[in-house]
Amino acid sequence: MAGTLMTGATIWAGPTCTPQPGWLLVTGDRITATGAQDTPAPPATTMIDLAGCHILPGFVDTHLHTTVVGWQTLGVDGSAWTDLREALAAIGAAAAADPQAPWLLCWNARPFRWPQRRLPTAAELDAVAPGRRILVSGVDVHRGAVSTQAMRAVGLTTLRAQAGDVSRDRRGRPTGEIWEQAYGEALARALADAAGDPEQLTRRALDRCLSLGITHAHEAYVAPQHHERMLGLAAAAAPRLSWAVGAGSGLLSPADGPAAAPDGAYGASGREAKLFLDGGDRCAVCLPARALGRLTFQAVRETVAARHPGPLRDALRRRSAVHGRELHLEYLRYADADLTGLLARYLEAGIRPRLHALGNLAVRQAATALRAAGAGADAVIDHLVLLDPAAVDLVAASGAWATYQPGFLTTFGPQIVDGGTDRFLTVLGGRRLLDAGVPLTLASDHPAGPLDPLGNLRLAVHRTLPDGRTIQPSQGITPEEAVRALTVTAAASLGTPGGLVAGHPADLAICDGDPFTPATRVTQTWVAGRRVWPAG
Repeated sequence: MAGTLMTGATIWAGPTCTPQPGWLLVTGDRITATGAQDTPAPPATTMIDLAGCHILPGFVDTHLHTTVVGWQTLGVDGSAWTDLREALAAIGAAAAADPQAPWLLCWNARPFRWPQRRLPTAAELDAVAPGRRILVSGVDVHRGAVSTQAMRAVGLTTLRAQAGDVSRDRRGRPTGEIWEQAYGEALARALADAAGDPEQLTRRALDRCLSLGITHAHEAYVAPQHHERMLGLAAAAAPRLSWAVGAGSGLLSPADGPAAAPDGAYGASGREAKLFLDGGDRCAVCLPARALGRLTFQAVRETVAARHPGPLRDALRRRSAVHGRELHLEYLRYADADLTGLLARYLEAGIRPRLHALGNLAVRQAATALRAAGAGADAVIDHLVLLDPAAVDLVAASGAWATYQPGFLTTFGPQIVDGGTDRFLTVLGGRRLLDAGVPLTLASDHPAGPLDPLGNLRLAVHRTLPDGRTIQPSQGITPEEAVRALTVTAAASLGTPGGLVAGHPADLAICDGDPFTPATRVTQTWVAGRRVWPAG
């Protein structure tokens, strides 16, 4: 029989992804058969001995931002900055080193780890790099800071924004720190003006996906005017590429409605639209009213430890209200009725809605509106970082897919634990969602989370923070459940086949050992029966 027979490996085969020693036969672009070690293997033209290796279905990352990641290679990486002074010194040095750049782009800043708990002001940026257009982006890609020249270029004083998205001084003047919609529109302008080939930069990010075993990358946001560029990228053989369209004005702006969505397929998946119900750092959360005292005490303690008012100031500027026995941190971007009507219009147009809902209050709204609009499985809720039992029940009743990012435990887990939120809510509750019958998929949301499929699998199971602490270990899922969520279920959520099943596309991630052993790495990536990484 013509084909390629892989032997000696542990195969994570079938819809359950149950690992067992065996063999796998690929013919053309399809999986022809799999078998256990004690089952006679069929003849094949090509034999590959993979003794000691594990063959997994190709990873399907249902939520990442390759169109942003590519630009990060041209900017300044601020992930190692430890405070505001260090950040300003690095920005000044970068500005002096590249005086002709139309924008100075700084990425991955983590102000929530700095004593000051804030990004630079426009005045501070102007002092270290006079006359320059500067955008400093937080690691969550929901928050940033801009210089005076950048504010003028963006038109910040007249920019449409949710209340509070533009920080202002006592006289009402923008300080330069921006959030959510204001940040997204500033980012869109900066990338439009910046020097660089967007298609080439995105291709570089997609090639990196292949090196990590990702055979299908789903871009979480594309502006409608960039749809044709994405179609060109999707024409390449690998990885499979699909996307959701969002607002034309910026990543975090209100959705434009189904009339603005381009017709036709969106790469390897169907038409999809991205809507943001809450923010990143500014998410919509519901806590027990008693949590107010605990959170205030925690902020005061951090302020004393840091010897800086940043932590307390950060806590006080959140919009909050007490409703009966609940404390609401209010950052919902849609009224309930408006959201339900918008979802109904998308569904009527044959467009799957993908809803960003990070806090439990936003998750409740997403699930309720989807059920009212009759979405069923034609919708996805993203993130679900903070949950309560009521939110989980509503998601299960809605029938929607849920996508969460275990890598957030690395990026934001310490912040959540140190702030005490885990005392009141379930954090990235994979176990709770699966037990409720919610179809769960894993994703990276890179660059907000690490682009590390094997690392994300391990975090979904073990839930270990960078400092060695374990957060809510009862929410860990099994290795088989994790692999299914990143492969079979993830593919199904995009309307495509996935898994090592006869007749399915031969998309493979081959590892040099057990994927749940920290030292294991992806050594080969196959798409449609062809090895695409490493090339050759």
